[in-house]
Amino acid sequence: MSYETNERKRSRMQFRIIMDIGMGIFYAIIGSFILYFKSFANVAIPPIFAYIIGGMMAIGGLFRLYRGIKALLPGDPAND
Repeated sequence: MSYETNERKRSRMQFRIIMDIGMGIFYAIIGSFILYFKSFANVAIPPIFAYIIGGMMAIGGLFRLYRGIKALLPGDPAND
């Protein structure tokens, strides 16, 4: 029973790491895209909103990417 629980916990952690890295890359790219073009799907976004939304998405994406990579490194308490 304990082995099954540990295996399930490990697979959940691996899924979370993969999601953090994947979504971090996705958010960083979309945030950068919005900052660069200031339009999305032929809809012009006012520059102040483009900077706010694009900046928040890029920063959030970089944070998720950092959190995913940090979890891969040895010595992370979440991996124990």
